[in-house]
Amino acid sequence: MAVIRSTLTFIAGANGSGKTTLTRWNPELFREVPLLDPDAIANTLPATVSAMFSIAAARQVLKSAAEHLKNAESFAVETTLAGKNYLQMMLDARNRGFEIVLVYIGTEDVEINLGRIRNRVLAGGHDVPEEDVRRRYKRSYQNLPIAIKRADHSILFDNSTEDGYRLIVILGPTGNRWFEPKPSWITFEV
Repeated sequence: MAVIRSTLTFIAGANGSGKTTLTRWNPELFREVPLLDPDAIANTLPATVSAMFSIAAARQVLKSAAEHLKNAESFAVETTLAGKNYLQMMLDARNRGFEIVLVYIGTEDVEINLGRIRNRVLAGGHDVPEEDVRRRYKRSYQNLPIAIKRADHSILFDNSTEDGYRLIVILGPTGNRWFEPKPSWITFEV
């Protein structure tokens, strides 16, 4: 009899890469599990200084994630993957027997992300300071190979064009499947 493992799914990519768009346009993929989204949580907090409620939202996500891990409950989380907290969460989940799925969305140039954020702000959405976007963009790509090694399954998309998400690779324990052409941000071996 097969044991059903709890699953932790990371929807990752730099600010403006299209994480929230992916989850909102494909709700059927995420309806079975809670989705922890720092931006959605920030929107529920009292409007104070922007940086302060972003920090509070991030803390709330980490707190909620810790509860799901403790209770062995499947869940998904959105992250820029720019910090070390989510890399550590992958290790914690692995130690608790979770299956780890990484869905990563990248773009060819940080200017694409900045343009999307500007458009989002014009439409009434939240802003992210340019220096934060540039820093997180770089760190996210630096952390991506580590996250791939820690995940049981990784699915990478390129979202650089108006055509939308293009599947780049599916990585898993039984093999990898690449879809050409490989974008320039894939600079590592898997």
